[in-house]
Amino acid sequence: MGNAHRPFYRIVVAKSASARDSAAIEYLGTYDPLTKPSTVVLKNDRALHWLLEGAQPTETAAILLKRQGVLDEFFAQRPTAKKKYSFLDKRTQAMTKQSAVSEVEAAPVAVAEAAPVAEEAPVEAPVVEEAPVEAPVEEAKAEEASE
Repeated sequence: MGNAHRPFYRIVVAKSASARDSAAIEYLGTYDPLTKPSTVVLKNDRALHWLLEGAQPTETAAILLKRQGVLDEFFAQRPTAKKKYSFLDKRTQAMTKQSAVSEVEAAPVAVAEAAPVAEEAPVEAPVVEEAPVEAPVEEAKAEEASE
């Protein structure tokens, strides 16, 4: 949903084999990423119901459900299901990290810190012997023809 450069999403329950824009089984809520902070309106009880019925959320939907607390309730009722959502631990930690430096800006700093260590302990390159180069096939054919 939404317009060009104005995204707006519905959170729905649909069969995994159905097309993206096909009819949904149930509408659970909406997600507006443009508001600050982003707005999520969700029917928590219905979302929990579908999770308990075996619905598998996409990664983005799982992040939104975690943010709303639905997945925490689900894990309280089904602790063994938490291992299927291991991607959330890494992604939510990275997303909730409130640092002034982005990961892209942090990469050159890490390289600069590693450079002095490399200068202190120079590493000698191993000596590699070159294999003898054989004459090309065309030259070999020319030699045979001249004989």
